[in-house]
Amino acid sequence: MLSKKNEQYIRSLSLKKFRQKYNNFIIEGDKMVSELLVQVPNQIERIFALPSWTNQYDQKLKKTGVSVQEINERELKKISSLKTPNQALAIVQQWEPDFQSTQLEGGLSLYLDGIQNPGNMGTILRTADWFGIDWVVCSPDSVDHFSPKVVQATMGALFSVKTVRRKVEDLTLKKLNLPIYGAILKGENLFRTTLKQEGLIVIGNEGQGIRSDILPFVDHPISIPAHHKVRGTESLNAAIATAIICATFRGK
Repeated sequence: MLSKKNEQYIRSLSLKKFRQKYNNFIIEGDKMVSELLVQVPNQIERIFALPSWTNQYDQKLKKTGVSVQEINERELKKISSLKTPNQALAIVQQWEPDFQSTQLEGGLSLYLDGIQNPGNMGTILRTADWFGIDWVVCSPDSVDHFSPKVVQATMGALFSVKTVRRKVEDLTLKKLNLPIYGAILKGENLFRTTLKQEGLIVIGNEGQGIRSDILPFVDHPISIPAHHKVRGTESLNAAIATAIICATFRGK
């Protein structure tokens, strides 16, 4: 049976302060947990799953040596943050890849300045994975990329995209051989701009855009032009804008 202590511990990880305290987070669902077994099994502290799930992945579980506790549907529902719990839940150690600013050179990367919406963060990481963007650097005040809503929205991209948290001033951008693009409302038309296949793309906060102390680092302000008939909408959703920008860069 699932102990009360384990139940309380797992539920506490929905809060950032406890994720930081224990350096753990939660991954849920058949697809996500099974992918976790393949991608980063050494990060798994424990899996709680229905017997049908453990039977299905018996060989993978034996191969990795991951600790598993079988629970019933009622117990899974108690510890799940999903409206409809899906077979398995894993407690996972947080990780951060080794990072030096120079690793941004030679490729296309993202800097997220104060992204707050979990859905946006998760979708941006998923977009980065789709377009082969290896590094996503988040400002320290961006939403926690290990929060349950972000993790679910990434649909597994969390395992592939290297995500770190850094202040923009710590990146020594002016010393890097790298063009810096910034998504702003009055930038140059994205579709008429000469884009390089390497660079750092800065995406600003959903409501405020790129902060004034970051704008001086931007060499190439870019903007997605609105159709001339647009009415009422002042800006695009941050995740959608990121997807359009990434697609345009990769399409050049």
